[in-house]
Amino acid sequence: MAAKAMVEEELFVLSTSEKALDVYESLIGQRSSGLQRRSSVPPEAQHIGSAPLQQLLLEEKLNSGSVSQEVAVFVEMLWTEALGRLSTVLKVPISELSLNDVSRAEGLLLQAQKNLKEGNVSEGLSLLDEVYVLLPHRAPRPRQLDARLLSQKLDLCQLIRDVLSVSEMTLRSPEPSCVGKYRALRCSIEVLPPDSAAFQNVASLLQDRTIQIHQVMSVSRGAELQSFKAELGNMKSLLHASSPSNFVGILSRGLLLPRVGVEHHGIERTDVGNLGSGIYFTDSVGASLKYSRRSETDRSRLLLVCVVALGRCKDVQRRDPTLSRAPEGHHSVHGVPRAQDPQSDFEDDEFVVYSPDQVKIKYVVRFSVEGEQLKDFHPAVDMSAELCQPEMDQELLSVDDDMENIKNPLEDVTAGLLDSSGQQLPLQAVHVKCKLMDLLSQVIIFQKYTNLSSVPIEAKYVFPLDESAAVCGFEAFINGKHVVGQVKEKETARREYKQAVEKGHGAYLMDQDAPDVFTISVGNLPPGASVLIKVTFVSELVVRDGSVLFSLPGSVAPWQESATLKQTTQVTVQKVCVTDDAANTREFTLDMSVEMPNQISELRCVTHQVKMKRTDCKAVVSVLPGQAMGPDGFQLSISLSEVHLPRMWVEKHPDKESQACMLVFYPDFELDSGSGADEVVLLLDTSESMRGGESLRLAQRIALQVLRKLPASTRINVVLFGTDHAEAFLKAQPLADVRQAAESFIKRCSPAGGSTELWRPLRALGLLPPSRGVRNLLLLSDGHIQNAALTLQLLRDDSEHSRLFTCGLSPTANRHMLRALAQAGGGAYEFFDTKTKHNWAEKVVRQVKRMSSPCCSSVSVKWQQFNPTAPPPVQAPRQLHALFSDHHTLVYGLVPHCTQATLLGKLRGQELETMVSTTELQKTRGTFLHKLTARALIRDYEDGSLEMTEAEHEGKKAELKSFIVEMSKEFSVLSQFTSFVAIEERDQQAEDGVTDILKLITVEDVDFLPYISWTSPQDDQAPMEIFNLMSPEFESWSCDDCEVSYFMN
Repeated sequence: MAAKAMVEEELFVLSTSEKALDVYESLIGQRSSGLQRRSSVPPEAQHIGSAPLQQLLLEEKLNSGSVSQEVAVFVEMLWTEALGRLSTVLKVPISELSLNDVSRAEGLLLQAQKNLKEGNVSEGLSLLDEVYVLLPHRAPRPRQLDARLLSQKLDLCQLIRDVLSVSEMTLRSPEPSCVGKYRALRCSIEVLPPDSAAFQNVASLLQDRTIQIHQVMSVSRGAELQSFKAELGNMKSLLHASSPSNFVGILSRGLLLPRVGVEHHGIERTDVGNLGSGIYFTDSVGASLKYSRRSETDRSRLLLVCVVALGRCKDVQRRDPTLSRAPEGHHSVHGVPRAQDPQSDFEDDEFVVYSPDQVKIKYVVRFSVEGEQLKDFHPAVDMSAELCQPEMDQELLSVDDDMENIKNPLEDVTAGLLDSSGQQLPLQAVHVKCKLMDLLSQVIIFQKYTNLSSVPIEAKYVFPLDESAAVCGFEAFINGKHVVGQVKEKETARREYKQAVEKGHGAYLMDQDAPDVFTISVGNLPPGASVLIKVTFVSELVVRDGSVLFSLPGSVAPWQESATLKQTTQVTVQKVCVTDDAANTREFTLDMSVEMPNQISELRCVTHQVKMKRTDCKAVVSVLPGQAMGPDGFQLSISLSEVHLPRMWVEKHPDKESQACMLVFYPDFELDSGSGADEVVLLLDTSESMRGGESLRLAQRIALQVLRKLPASTRINVVLFGTDHAEAFLKAQPLADVRQAAESFIKRCSPAGGSTELWRPLRALGLLPPSRGVRNLLLLSDGHIQNAALTLQLLRDDSEHSRLFTCGLSPTANRHMLRALAQAGGGAYEFFDTKTKHNWAEKVVRQVKRMSSPCCSSVSVKWQQFNPTAPPPVQAPRQLHALFSDHHTLVYGLVPHCTQATLLGKLRGQELETMVSTTELQKTRGTFLHKLTARALIRDYEDGSLEMTEAEHEGKKAELKSFIVEMSKEFSVLSQFTSFVAIEERDQQAEDGVTDILKLITVEDVDFLPYISWTSPQDDQAPMEIFNLMSPEFESWSCDDCEVSYFMN
């Protein structure tokens, strides 16, 4: 009794997960002495305990258990069927394809499906051509497009995805062992003796004189033990047949809902679509035979026996191929056969569920039909376990983790451009006109060059911009002629450029080669000629420490320079590189207008001497004469009285019925005791996909940098995961106490191989949630995870106490999945590009700040349109991430008849609703905001998440491509598909016209405060002195109508 009381007392006090872990740790220490660790679970313990325990025992069995000869032969048959089908269809080995290729192909097929339905067959065939490029086939592309063909190709994509995903478990071995193949299926398989009760139960379920049962195998999938909704009740054992080549996928990831409406599928699929897009079952062997296929290996057939939680099941007599979910108040649908109701549309019983978590695979039956002869199949079975001993790279043990000292490559490069011969074309003048509106900017740059050589040349000028910038205008003035760039599809623009150069005409081409690099090609610049190039770009501004920052770069992006210079656009004339002269000899002017939503409290320029004039919300800034644009560029800081206030801007187009809107959110949520980063868990992906290249090494560096930036009081743990997972500590520990141990754990980790089973550590962490505050999970991965649906569901289920932040690595990362994980987990996503390592430290700081900040998750925007017939809003970003304190978010939209919007979200478990509307000061007319909205839509297309699933996302991209091209052309915003091209047709006689540069610059006047006079520093009557902005003596002078200030270094 005393012992019982002690146990009850221990159970009584375990009110939190922290106490449970303390007691567990104590008990392990007390009771482990004298016990012997076993490598396998005793048979008598395999069917006791709770469902979570059963799942853990199953996983232990998969990792350490043996494989019988009969199961080994069956597994070899499944793999032979899957790989055999692929080898007969594909022209390349499966190892040469990637999961990203498969996702793109699926998206193209979904869009082709839509085109076929709309009657646009030619466009559908064009998309199918792209599929055949991504997935090279042995046979040529069929000339006809039909639903059955698209269905077959979608099935092929699923098979390729299954084999690629499962191959990760076998360490991508070219010839994995049978044990490796078995464990890769991630399910337990046991052959039942014919005299066992379970075998007899299955046989009685399949009572049919026409079939012969050869084997019954019991199956147990760990993921289904986790997700199966037994609580719905009304569970039935039902049948589902499919081709043997599909069983590698079915056993490894379960049964899936069809990717497109099943009414469009061909007979090759198990479901014919009588009741829409669901998973179909029957209780009739005869009905199942219609969808079974004979294997190529031994000519047998395969059938699944599944436990299906039907719940409340609705009986129906009529087909309804439009269903995508059970009718209201029901969990499943039953098509009543004609044998029970002669008026029914259904020949057999059909049971349909619309969620995979209502299905648990119980048995696989290998059988044949009367009259069918089997073939002998005796594969060579390698029963050795897959050896997982990756080479230990010494660099992994001595990671160079000094991330903050990585220099921007720009700092080591002299401003200007050189071609391979070193020839220079001097940049003689730079004139800049800027327009700032809230967190947006439009910049017009005039650049003057002269060809000092005696031959015509092709010059290229490469210049960097912020990654959020987009060029929206390109013009050239030469010998008095004005050439305006037009946005055209990239191949068309390059073709016209080459043709013009070959004919001796002037030609100008601008491409967006990367988000931060733009190139201008100036073809056939005559000897002695000067050319003025005018480039217009728009961008978003940075908010730092509550101030709005505007900057212009003073140098080029050298890591892109080499590749850009070597690119050949024509071969007729000599190429000479455009370069900058010394900064102190260059002519330079800069004028800027500033328009803010509320009072400007301070303007600071740290790079130049400037003069300005101001009202409460507006200002005009001008660089004083005699200054140059140096390596530091130009920088201006603007402080607002109410920077955190949500606001909305609206712009009407001057020439058509169009309205662009922008919402600005820069929240300042109140910090409470449960909001900070009290607990942080680093989830480090060590799976097979992280083995190649530097992915794991880079993840280690980032993890070490995170440890440096976290407060010492933060409780920290590190989890390494692949197929299984290992923790650095039993529970999170104060960083100050375990910093050295955590760093050592990260440095020593090596690629363990296996698949990317993120859901396993998420499930383990979710079972022991923090009793207070929020647990912040930081994932470092390439995003190629298994069981994506279960992983996302776990994140949503645990959102009350856990947030997931993602750090993407690897050039082949699944960025869509990493964004989806961060969105479902209420966190944020950052991608660590190896081309821009110098900004990694800043990205780490952003993630750490977010983890220590309260946030608003499940964010969406509802635009209030007051015209019921108005077209629906077009929004960017289409899917919003969480909002964090002191992190700004801009939402753009093409929304007619709208001056009000509502932000919806969840803050600390409570529904949040914030209404934003425009004031008269925030209603404008023009194309400035339209261009930025177009840029946002294009950027969301290129980098965002357009749909929840990756295949649907790729399908949406295929659908929107023409819209994006037209948007790019209309608003002159470059995209990955378009370029600026301008052609100057020249006569035989040279022209000697003069370009009036001053007049051109004057046209772009930005002074919208003309009623306020400048006060010149040279004026003896100046009412003030010029002060250094950085000194405490700074002050300003005010009058009744205006405020005029001068600043200088």
